[in-house]
Amino acid sequence: MKRLLVTLALATVALAAAACSSTNADSDASQAPAAPADPNAPTIVAKDMQFVTKDVRVPAGKAFQLTFTNNDGAPHNVAIYTDSSASTNLFRGEIFAGGTKVAEVPALAAGTYFFRCDVHPDMQGTITAG
Repeated sequence: MKRLLVTLALATVALAAAACSSTNADSDASQAPAAPADPNAPTIVAKDMQFVTKDVRVPAGKAFQLTFTNNDGAPHNVAIYTDSSASTNLFRGEIFAGGTKVAEVPALAAGTYFFRCDVHPDMQGTITAG
């Protein structure tokens, strides 16, 4: 009887450990910065509460990857709007503090667009699709 209880206890511990380790592995994978598949993907960098990259060029009519590097401890994102009124959002990237994220941005028609950090709206820039 003791042997059965010990075996069940060990099995329970092993299952719990396996469940925890797979959950941690999954969350670590989603948190890991992804490298862009396109080596020419545009990159926007935030540092000292401003965008270092203020002008970005992307292909018109084609979805693209955007690499965003946040060198601040403060949370930032990149959100793309039709213009500086920020009334029509075309893309909203994840808000995060520190690190690098790669996002898939839908195709933009040829033209000039406005981007900003939604947390700090004074952080702004321009995207030109052409």
